[in-house]
Amino acid sequence: MSLVFYDDSPVFGGHEVMTLLGLEAVLAASPEPVHFLAAAANPKLCQALAALAARHPQLRLEPLAYHSSKLEAVRNQLQPSRCRRLARRLLELEPALVVAIQGNIEHSSLALLAARRAAIPSTSYLPVPHSNAAMGARLGALRDVFASRLFQLPDSFITISDEMARLLRLRGATAPVHIVYNGVDTTRFQPGDPVAACQHLGLPPDKPRLGMIGRIEFRQKQQHLLVAAVAAEPALREACHLVFAGAGPDVAALHALIARHRIAATVLPWCDPAQLYQALDALVIPSRYEGLPLVMLEALASGTAVLASDRDGMKDLLPPAWRVEPNSHSALAAGLCRFLRDGCPKPAAALVARVRESMSLAAFGRTFATTVAALAGRA
Repeated sequence: MSLVFYDDSPVFGGHEVMTLLGLEAVLAASPEPVHFLAAAANPKLCQALAALAARHPQLRLEPLAYHSSKLEAVRNQLQPSRCRRLARRLLELEPALVVAIQGNIEHSSLALLAARRAAIPSTSYLPVPHSNAAMGARLGALRDVFASRLFQLPDSFITISDEMARLLRLRGATAPVHIVYNGVDTTRFQPGDPVAACQHLGLPPDKPRLGMIGRIEFRQKQQHLLVAAVAAEPALREACHLVFAGAGPDVAALHALIARHRIAATVLPWCDPAQLYQALDALVIPSRYEGLPLVMLEALASGTAVLASDRDGMKDLLPPAWRVEPNSHSALAAGLCRFLRDGCPKPAAALVARVRESMSLAAFGRTFATTVAALAGRA
């Protein structure tokens, strides 16, 4: 009884990382064949799958000559021959289940259409069911009109938090929704000596350090919102040192903002995040949207506080005092001031334990493999 995994995105991101970890757990649990259809335009994914196939010979990689686009829902309707060809290939493979890897509902939606045409059960592994309009995408509202019917195609969904399951229902999904929390390496992300970490990274040990880790991109991650919050509040400007670690399209703009507002900040290239969490008093996530961010889980597993937008996976895990109104620098400033007044508290022991026990890599692998097996009728 074979499985088909399908990912036609040309981008390798956090969802592909989790997919590979889940796939390895599936392969370790059963010798049944697994076919992975992946876009050749995503060489990092294809290389990782080839390495995985070397360890698990039941995995067969099939590169796809095409990849999804930003207008994939429209493209599906304008090019119906693509669906017919993929449906024929699925019928040849005769899988018990097609697992569509979807960063958003449009990516890999061709697999959902083809599986429906071939009368083969499908599930959507979808961490971010937000609308294009909410994500600030170009032509977002128009794209959402075409994408809305895609939520009716899968026979089931796998998502990453209770809040994402709720959002799926709001987007019109009626099929069963299964929650598989993301996982992090709890052997790597642990509490440590903040003074030693600051010394290694060149950060001031005598001021509260508030940081953001990840892609430096204002539209989603909103590093500029943190700068604006600190710049607008004298108490924060005098007390805090900001830390940004990562790369992305807005690095130069971030440097310019920091210089213009004359705030104390360090911008680091990619570095060992395990040590950086130990150096931070709080990780800040002011994002416009997220799923269940790995940086939040890594920080909590490290015993580091997290202040974040009151939405998505942050809403599921963080206490109310650590959540702020989204897209508001004044609300973020108020939350940061409250955190400093409270003495920069550490996360509660119960929250750290929940992350380390329920959201470890081992827990993720077990739950993902069990869920896929049940959906495929193997359990």
